[in-house]
Amino acid sequence: MYTIDELVRELREARRAGVAGAVEEIVRRAVAEPPIVTDPGRFQVLHDEPGLTLLHVVVRAGFISPPHDHRTWAVIGVYHGQEDNSFYKLIGDSRAIEPAGGRSVGEGEILTLGTDAIHRIANPRSDDLIALHVYGRNVLKIDRSAWDPITMRERPYVAKTDNVVSE
Repeated sequence: MYTIDELVRELREARRAGVAGAVEEIVRRAVAEPPIVTDPGRFQVLHDEPGLTLLHVVVRAGFISPPHDHRTWAVIGVYHGQEDNSFYKLIGDSRAIEPAGGRSVGEGEILTLGTDAIHRIANPRSDDLIALHVYGRNVLKIDRSAWDPITMRERPYVAKTDNVVSE
């Protein structure tokens, strides 16, 4: 079973080595085991340093986020539940978005997002979605955008753990 220190050490080594797919494989192995936290029902910042942030994320049943960006790479692994992702792309220079596909991520699976990805997440199940999120920057501290789900127009987004995940 991973500890937070072991997971951080492996992720640092993978990033330094620059081996394609290494971070994804580490996250895949991590979510194949029980969560590395003592209270898996609560959002937690596991680690934050320049170039590497780890979050233990809990998304309540029925939650749907607005379309949003991260402005960094992300690898998301699901411990429990299902994360439905709807992807979007920018329309020309307008900063408006349009749908561009989707993907469900189930238990033991991972999703990798590039720095320019825009997506919306939903938890379609009646139980909590519990996931490990690994980012290249701390998404709780950087400027980001969200898009109005009706007009698809961009607006500033502030990640607040009380409107995205539980505490």
